[in-house]
Order: sequence, then structure tokens, then C-alpha cells
Amino acid sequence: MKLADYLTTGKREKFALGAFNAGNLETLKAIAMAVGTLKSPVIIEVSPGEEKYLGLQNFSSLVNNLKEEYGVEIFLNLDHGEDIDIIKDSIELGFDLVHFDGSKLPLEENIRLATEVVEMAHNKGVMVEGEIDHFPGASERHHDEKTQDWQKIYTDPEKAREFVEKTGVDILAVFIGNAHGVYDNEEKLNISKLKEIKTVLQKTFFSLHGGSGVAVEDVRAAIDNGIVKVNINTDMRMAYRETLENVLRGSPDEVAMYKLMPPVIEAVEKVVEEKILLFGSSGNL
Repeated sequence: MKLADYLTTGKREKFALGAFNAGNLETLKAIAMAVGTLKSPVIIEVSPGEEKYLGLQNFSSLVNNLKEEYGVEIFLNLDHGEDIDIIKDSIELGFDLVHFDGSKLPLEENIRLATEVVEMAHNKGVMVEGEIDHFPGASERHHDEKTQDWQKIYTDPEKAREFVEKTGVDILAVFIGNAHGVYDNEEKLNISKLKEIKTVLQKTFFSLHGGSGVAVEDVRAAIDNGIVKVNINTDMRMAYRETLENVLRGSPDEVAMYKLMPPVIEAVEKVVEEKILLFGSSGNL
């Protein structure tokens, strides 16, 4: 099955695919192991920072090797792509999805470039995700609270309709209270706003960025109302770092990193498994 087939099934049967960021081998292995255990299709994605560290070719090769090794269904996505050349390279490498992030641009410029990306990607059978609202936060632990001012920049349904109709993007990243990173106060989603967007864009797939730290009941409500892709990064990064710090403290003289990494991989794998079960996609291979 293609990515679009799984998203269509998820929309109908009320489950979402986890889109897990990965910038190193340990995280990639953890995701593949979780997928192998739960028999769930997933998206593995690489952000601009992760791409600079790992390299597009390396990322693509590693994911494809793990797909073959574990016999799992993994789709590749370029996350928050702003550089058109890197988007082109991703398409040529056989990525299944590219996310063009023109949210920092004026709307008309965003529409113009997104339209170009859609034409280029669709010619190669690649799906495109678009974004009109610049998501606040970053994929890290924030020791403060989300601001209520963010309500002023929730996705506007009519603006979303204009963007989707003019560009032809397959997936729209919606902002309904989600944010990149994890905050001290649990993140709450405006499901009513999502329902408004869904009403005007009934044929469009919707993604939820900043899935880490969102209340479990809100994640399920979002999936029940059209979200078919949930991005996860910070929760995995936190598990990785915290476990690695504990392992290093317990083995102060060990210098062979491959001996230190199994507990780290296991911790990240556990996070991925928990998310897959929450999203309801297990057993769908």
C-alpha cells in the first residue's frame, strides 16, 4: 500500500500514522523495532537540522535498510522543508512525502512556492504537506507555560481553504493549540477549531505537529476528527538523553558506545510503541 492508502484508511477508521523524527542510527533502530513489534505503518522524517547532521542520502539508505531488515512499512518524509533544492533532492531520492514549510512567507508567496512543489512532487508520485501557520516553540523541553496569545494565530478555516484549493497540497498542518516541544502545562487542543477546518476541507488530510506533551484525550479527539498524521520528536529526544545520562553515570569507565546504547534504544522504542498504541495504527500492516 502507498502512503495515501494508509492515510485514507486512517481517516475512515479513526487512526493516525505516527511521524517520528530521527537524526541518528539509535533512534532509527528504535522506531523500526517498535514498528516490527506492533505491525504498524509509520512515517520517519528528517528535519533540516537532522538532515544537516545525517545527510539525506544516508537517511534514505538507513531507513530503506531497516525496512528490509525488520520487514516493516516505513514512509520517508522531509519535515519542515524550506530549501527548494533539498526538497527536490528528497523527491529524487524517493521520499514518499515532502513537507514544504512556507509559513514564514507572505501567504501569496507561500501559495506560489507550494504550488511549484506540488507540481514537482506529484509528477514523481510524491505527496506534499503544506503549512500556513508558523508553529511556535521548538523540539525541546520548555520550562515555561504555553501562552494564551497563541489562540490568535490558530488556523483560519477560510484561509486554509484558499491555500489548499490554490496549491493542491495533500496534507495540511493545522495549528489548534499544538506546539513544538514539551511545556510545563499540558497542551490542550481546540477540537472545535479542527471541526471548523474539517467542514470546509472534507477531502484534505490533516497533520498535527508538536504531538509531544499533548493530553492523551485531546490526541484521540483530534484523530477522531480528521487528524491522520501526528508528529513526535521531543518525547523521544528526552527519553534518549535521560537514559543516556543514567547509563553513563552507571558505567563511568566504559568507552565502547555500542555497549552503552541498547538501554537508550529500548527507551526510545518504548516511547514510539506508546504513541503507536495511542494513535490506533497497530496491526494495520
